[in-house]
Amino acid sequence: MTDLAFPSGLPSGQGFMRLRELRDCLQPRDVMRWRDLAVDGLAFHSAEVRPGNLFFAIRGAKNDGAVFVQQAIARGAVAVVAEEPLSTTVPVLVVDNAREALADAARFYYRDPSRALSVIGVTGTNGKTTTAHLIRTCLQADRRQVGLLGTIAYEFGGRRIPAANTTPDPVRIHGYLREMADRFASACVMEVSSHSLDQDRVRGVQFAVGVFTNLSQDHLDYHGDMRAYRAAKARLFRALEPGATAVLNRDDPVSLAMADELQPGVNVIWYGLSPEADIRAENIEPGPDGTRMRMVMPNGAVELFLPIVGAHNIENALAAAASALALGASELTVASALEDARAVPGRLELVEAPGAIARSGRVRTFVDYAHTPDALEKVCATLAGVSEGDLHVVFGCGGDRDRSKRAPMAAAVSRHARYAYLTSDNPRSEDPAAIITDMLPGLDGERCEAFQVVDRAEAIRLAVQRAAPGDTVLIAGKGHETYQVFKDSVVPFDDRLEAGRALAAREAGWLHR
Repeated sequence: MTDLAFPSGLPSGQGFMRLRELRDCLQPRDVMRWRDLAVDGLAFHSAEVRPGNLFFAIRGAKNDGAVFVQQAIARGAVAVVAEEPLSTTVPVLVVDNAREALADAARFYYRDPSRALSVIGVTGTNGKTTTAHLIRTCLQADRRQVGLLGTIAYEFGGRRIPAANTTPDPVRIHGYLREMADRFASACVMEVSSHSLDQDRVRGVQFAVGVFTNLSQDHLDYHGDMRAYRAAKARLFRALEPGATAVLNRDDPVSLAMADELQPGVNVIWYGLSPEADIRAENIEPGPDGTRMRMVMPNGAVELFLPIVGAHNIENALAAAASALALGASELTVASALEDARAVPGRLELVEAPGAIARSGRVRTFVDYAHTPDALEKVCATLAGVSEGDLHVVFGCGGDRDRSKRAPMAAAVSRHARYAYLTSDNPRSEDPAAIITDMLPGLDGERCEAFQVVDRAEAIRLAVQRAAPGDTVLIAGKGHETYQVFKDSVVPFDDRLEAGRALAAREAGWLHR
């Protein structure tokens, strides 16, 4: 079963509805060529239209969906929702905002599924994926069936669909939530991106819990400035209904702005390292394989070992604990679940050569998704603090994205690493060498020796080759991704596979320092 086969989240024929019902839901300002027809599914990409679908002509940044109406009708669309009157042979519902209409129709078509289970929305610049996975771990330990919609994949009901976006479109969101509810899931953890909030993808979703991780520079190519970026994140908390819970990071000052957005009757749980946090960590002892700490909760404290590397993951674990407690899980269950947690793919994931034997003095190599200045700062500081030797960092910056974060990313690396390997990430339409040039001003040449290697695989091999026994290698930026995006192509590429090959070659003596 694939995402393409069931683009709405449900097989054809499981959601028939009359067009008049959707008309009454959307309250269009005009109706053209009216006929009451059976609607089987919603679509907004003409290539995904199937017979019986209602097609939404949405205006995007590059294309206007109205251009593709005839193609949608040719593929079997029985009616169209648009923002302007159209000359077609099928009914047209004219609305003020087609994006909002799509979300409202999806919620109605799939029978308001977010009210049939507890939806936990996780937003913030960094930590969303790890926090979401840890929340699911805690709730599963409480013997609950839990779905997951996130950056890596959408998982529910025995299905695992590779994620095209951190947060899917409204049709998939409500369709997937309906399938979860029909399969007796009690909860769904959803990563909620700023893009999805700004584009009304989660409109109509009732969140039982809203989680804020942190806010730092990212996506300014889309939002324009930090104020607009913060405002997009705040929409999640403004939408929480009385009785819901906001889980906020006491250590991030932006949390106060999120708290200001809450309606009366919304509960708040603060987490973090601050003594004022409701859920907090004390007596922290970081190590190369995880962190020992004392987790303080409302009814007591427990000593535990979090088997995930990184000081920043302490906050992610505390956010997960607070979310699970908000939904009624016991403190003992939450603590036990965190001790059994495993690293999320591509998030400070340890990579070793096939068949390698763990030993003191080996080159520890990690792959991480960090692709913002703040994320790089945290992960580099963490590894520099627990490494036996020097820290080597392989990283790049994405093309066609916020150029203003390139030098700050290099600066974050040079504050902690002894060696930096500037290379390609997903250059997209830009020249990879030009991107590296934009990164160079951030480097501190006195603290950090830098190498410019455009070929990412070669940069990984060079870092592993040059590392001395006891050194640590971090390959940052792409994490779980299994591809690299260039101007005219998308090619297979996995940092974990390349790192494993380089380590195997080193073990075999094929790479020499």
